[in-house]
Amino acid sequence: MRLVSRFIGNKTGEADEFDGTKRSYSSLADGALDTLGSVIRIMGDEAFPIDQEVDPSIFHMKCSQFAGHVENGAAVPAFDIPQTTDGSREWSQVRRFFVDRRRAEKTFVTERLHDYREVVEDLIVGLRQIGERDENTESHVRVSLKIVEDAVSNGDLPDIKAALSLAVQQVTETFVEQKKAYEAQLGELNSRMSNLRQDLVAAREEMKRDPLTDAYNRGAFDTAIEQSLNLHFVLNQPVTVVMVDLDNFKHVNDNFGHAAGDQALRAVGECLERTFIRKGDLVARYGGDEFAMILNDTSAQNATRLIERFLELAGNIRIADSADGAVVSCSAGYTEVHSSDSVETLVKRADRALYQAKAAGRNAARLLLHPDDEAAR
Repeated sequence: MRLVSRFIGNKTGEADEFDGTKRSYSSLADGALDTLGSVIRIMGDEAFPIDQEVDPSIFHMKCSQFAGHVENGAAVPAFDIPQTTDGSREWSQVRRFFVDRRRAEKTFVTERLHDYREVVEDLIVGLRQIGERDENTESHVRVSLKIVEDAVSNGDLPDIKAALSLAVQQVTETFVEQKKAYEAQLGELNSRMSNLRQDLVAAREEMKRDPLTDAYNRGAFDTAIEQSLNLHFVLNQPVTVVMVDLDNFKHVNDNFGHAAGDQALRAVGECLERTFIRKGDLVARYGGDEFAMILNDTSAQNATRLIERFLELAGNIRIADSADGAVVSCSAGYTEVHSSDSVETLVKRADRALYQAKAAGRNAARLLLHPDDEAAR
């Protein structure tokens, strides 16, 4: 009870004691306060994106303020709590802030799990309905062909012509109705998947970033490319992967120092962020001086203009402390996803395209499509 009274405040005139030793009491209490402050900070660092329309840094700031209040009585401007001078804390507001957030996160997770289950169930129902419609279509076609077969058996030309005309009409109507049903079902599924995509984008905002360039890191790229392939499989929408590499980067580090190399990497990262600006795009530092982009809902043809724009922007980057005004140049390789692609085949093809760009003289971009797509062009 003594420890509890320390957290909520002693009654007026009550002495601070713990086993007769004030120092032991203080050490335990300080440790508990530090632990609670750390818990609140972690809650801010690892928060769910509950309010997607609100800047997530706002909640992080509130957690930092409350952690400071718990640890040393600092002010919490976001909740109009002033700094304390007597060691007291606004424990009721700390508790309310923590409990309200946990309840909101529980609701968020529950709703999202419900949404995901519904999408999976809709997909299963849709596949079953497609199978049923295929069986009905096959049955209608068989009936129409039987009419034609009977007319041919009778050998009466007018009957054969009439049967053929009726069969063509019935089969056409059957396929038209089937197409409408497919389109309606896909439209509904696309709408649901669009909502899921927004959740993926929000989750992507929580991924870790590369500390030097502020682009997403390799882990974020690996997660996002898997998600993009899954969405392509369901929605059959184009995805383009772009690999970018700084030309002669070792020369920059060797001749101008690693600080200049870091400055060049940051500048290239900024150019990429300025070029691929859509919310669904992902710019990641793939490793060393190589970057990778995932462009969802973008064909390779449409990506070409963006890549050319990036190369032009990157060509204006000046290397720090270079007496001759040396500039940075980049090479880019890109490819579009094919239905048979895995993550490995897709990335390898983009990487081969990058190698071809460098072999062609650098400061260039090369497109390498899947052989089936190349043959269809």
